[in-house]
Amino acid sequence: MKRNSIYLKIATGVSLLLVGTLVLFSDYIKEKRDVVFSDMNLALTELQEEVKKEEQEVLIPDSLEIERQDIEEKKEEQIYEKYLGILSIPKINLYRGFYDKNSKLNKVDKNLYVLPQSDYPDVSAGNLMIAGHSGTSNIAYFKNLYQLEVSDEITINYNEKKYIYIVEKIYDVEKTGSARILRNTTRTTLTLITCTKNDDAHQTIYIAYLDRIE
Repeated sequence: MKRNSIYLKIATGVSLLLVGTLVLFSDYIKEKRDVVFSDMNLALTELQEEVKKEEQEVLIPDSLEIERQDIEEKKEEQIYEKYLGILSIPKINLYRGFYDKNSKLNKVDKNLYVLPQSDYPDVSAGNLMIAGHSGTSNIAYFKNLYQLEVSDEITINYNEKKYIYIVEKIYDVEKTGSARILRNTTRTTLTLITCTKNDDAHQTIYIAYLDRIE
């Protein structure tokens, strides 16, 4: 009887070890899959940008809560769609594509999120507004945004041009479901929004103005 009890404990321990390993491995696979998916979309974007201008390009058409550490994965069919543009911030090693604001893939729980009120970079005095998660989840694309300072550069690759913006204002707002964007409406603007680091009650807004186009 004592020997059977020892065998039972060993079997239970092995089972728990296997379950734990499978859970960790599944998280690892999910993280790697997201990286591969992003890389494939970036490659697709860069490839399609080489298509001749006279060829028609067709995109697949369709209360913002920024901070959520644990996002449940939704079982949806993976869609490979060209990014509308790419957000690049060398200072924090960020290079991430974003979709058309009307795309089914324009979701804050999966990608960078272009707010519906946004204008695109080629609109004079417009405002491109992009929100993203901070924190520690695998979709926390803005986790290092807090390192940005006034005078830092941000680049948007859009429509075969580079739009270079300079950060001129950084401020926090209380989380209320909406946010006031304080900017000079006569200047072409890029606005980035994410949760304030180590502060669950506020969001940080980064206002950058267009400096040049290359």
